[in-house]
Amino acid sequence: MILIPEGKFTLGLNPQSSLLQFMSDKTASLNAQPEQQYFLKAFYMDQFEVTYEEFMKFKPQAKYSTRQLNLAISGVSWHEAEAYCHWVGKRLPTEYEWEKAARGSDNRLFVWGNDFEKGSANFGKQVLPVNSLEGDVSSYRIWGMNGNVSEWTSSWYQPYPNSTHQDKNYGKKFKVTRGGSINKREHGFMKEFTMLPHRNILPPEMRFWDTGFRCARSVRGQ
Repeated sequence: MILIPEGKFTLGLNPQSSLLQFMSDKTASLNAQPEQQYFLKAFYMDQFEVTYEEFMKFKPQAKYSTRQLNLAISGVSWHEAEAYCHWVGKRLPTEYEWEKAARGSDNRLFVWGNDFEKGSANFGKQVLPVNSLEGDVSSYRIWGMNGNVSEWTSSWYQPYPNSTHQDKNYGKKFKVTRGGSINKREHGFMKEFTMLPHRNILPPEMRFWDTGFRCARSVRGQ
């Protein structure tokens, strides 16, 4: 695990930024506004996504089509992800923890910077081993946060502090997932949805072919 130090980081998006002028109403991530400085206590984050090999130690009766045990696990529900993390003495990260670990301290839109680079992360059609792409490594040395599989967080889908955005889905119906992922469709890929501040939501009881997870842990004594 990697220790993420306490302190403030930039949470969310500023739609007025010159870097984001390409965004439309559809891709403006209104639910990730307003941009703000947010303080988090120190925490630990897994350096890699949980693999099939690791998950099958927790659930040996599970049957998966893959024979590559070092691939990031996908197709698990939020409840399964949460149970695994507790089994190994950890927990799922909050979405704010996930964003800080991915963006670092300098307000990056992607782990490598502010310009989209499709080849730096896995946005292809197949999940890859968790240590495959050195371009997809955050400034805290955490791998695979921009692509490969999107990741469950512990957070219910709620408005950001000081947000004026209205969404009928706010509440305790959906969990937030973070990060870009593989894309099996020939059409429909949008780079805006791979930006680290982007928030996606899924029902916690469902399993999705492009969604996995990693674990976090609180620092003792905090």
